[in-house]
Amino acid sequence: MEDNAIKPGVFNIQAFKAQEKAEEAGATIEETALYAMSKSKGWKILDEYIKTISEQLNEANREAISNGLPLREIGQNAVVINWVKEVLDKVVYKVTDAKEACEGEKE
Repeated sequence: MEDNAIKPGVFNIQAFKAQEKAEEAGATIEETALYAMSKSKGWKILDEYIKTISEQLNEANREAISNGLPLREIGQNAVVINWVKEVLDKVVYKVTDAKEACEGEKE
């Protein structure tokens, strides 16, 4: 066993600053955590991935129409696709709303 000091895996100063800013704005613990996450590279990657999935879902519906699927099947696909996109949007909105609450932004 080596006699090396234990080093933290990652120290994210930006997340720490985000947390301080959120606490100053009077944000809840959940909003503070989501705000800190919104400042991370991981969130930016996930946000882009969600946008890509949404575009792919739109394309799947366009393909169903161009392939001449029955209207009933196209309608069912459209309902499911819209529902999935709404769920994905809710995830993004949750983080966006927390960010706005922590930064004190008002629409």
